[in-house]
Amino acid sequence: MLGIDLSDEYCQISYLYNKRARFGRGFVNAATGGISREPVTFSAVKGQEAYEIPMVLCKKKGSSVWLAGQAALETAQDGDGTAVTGLLQKALRDAPVLVEGEEYNAGSLLALFLRRCLAMLEPEIAPEQIAAVVFTAPGMDYAIEQVLLRSFSRLETGAQQVLCESHQESFFSYMLMQDAEQRRAGMLLCEYGADGNLSFSTLLYNRRTSPVVYWAQSGARTISPSLQGAARDREFTAAVQEFLQQNEASAVYLTGEGFHGGWMKDAAMFLCRGRRVFQGENLFSKGAAYSALLHVDKPSEIPDSIFLAQDALRSNIGIEVLLREQKGYHVLLDAGVKWYNAEVEEDFILENGKEFSLLQTPVTGGEPQQLTVRLDGLPDRPDRTTRLRVLLSMPAVDRLRVRIRDLGFGDIFPSGGGVWEETFAV
Repeated sequence: MLGIDLSDEYCQISYLYNKRARFGRGFVNAATGGISREPVTFSAVKGQEAYEIPMVLCKKKGSSVWLAGQAALETAQDGDGTAVTGLLQKALRDAPVLVEGEEYNAGSLLALFLRRCLAMLEPEIAPEQIAAVVFTAPGMDYAIEQVLLRSFSRLETGAQQVLCESHQESFFSYMLMQDAEQRRAGMLLCEYGADGNLSFSTLLYNRRTSPVVYWAQSGARTISPSLQGAARDREFTAAVQEFLQQNEASAVYLTGEGFHGGWMKDAAMFLCRGRRVFQGENLFSKGAAYSALLHVDKPSEIPDSIFLAQDALRSNIGIEVLLREQKGYHVLLDAGVKWYNAEVEEDFILENGKEFSLLQTPVTGGEPQQLTVRLDGLPDRPDRTTRLRVLLSMPAVDRLRVRIRDLGFGDIFPSGGGVWEETFAV
């Protein structure tokens, strides 16, 4: 199980061996053979926390040899090759990359970088051993997802599932794999970048639903990078105190370059008062590795749950139906699905009338609502003799598009050719 944290500057890879331990709690640690509940993060220097692999390729001069990561940086700095940086952004633009007078496909270069990264994991992890891969990125969206899936598809691995998620989703998976008491009391994530941008995220939940639904409560502010020492300590302490007045947390996770330098004094005293505090730079790759495990082989002790990412549908969308003369509810779109992946098409027999109604049920609280499309112009027919083809899709995270086509009822009642479309706020 691999978790790969990507940005335009670096890549991190954490992994769990893909055979769950059959004795005790935990998973096989591929690096040591021991049992651990924590994923292992690849380090370029054995015994050190050199987790960040520079997102750089370098073509050696006068050669067809390509290097990746730190070796690529050093070769380019020595003047022995041509570096290619910004691999993810170049692949998103799908523009040709010119190296030594020759054009290369940006997506192919990203795939080459990923291939070189997987080679770094050998012999601990061989490509054919990989059961699932989850990519995580701070601004994951449909475009990034498609680029990563296309690039990874060019590699020969044993991966049965390749998924993409945001940092918040990786944090959620990491949280799920912690002990139950820690999950109940809440966890706070603090991200502080070298640019001064500070963000807080804590997870809220609705236990009245089954499965339990989680979503993030977030806050953000900027602390100038020019502030040093005690001044930065005061600013951060005030910011985190303000956030925690409204949000409880028993554990705090600090990540980002902004926390480097040993400036936290008052903030550390405040945070450690009745809480566990962790600092590290591999939280998201570990969370992504846990996501891979949860998708493929979820441990029995982990409760069923749904995380509502910022780009996810926050309601169940379904329809009340009659099945063998019994009333029931048929789900068409589940809460938690990404809006850009939300599409379903099904046929229904209209009971009567000239309206088609869906039921929107918010999972974060609130009353269900009817979403009704009027079928103006539908031919008059007896009850249960109109077949409708219903297509649901989402043009945006808060919009549901309903498209309905009259199929008639075989040769008895031919289609009238009617098509109705309506968009609802959800």
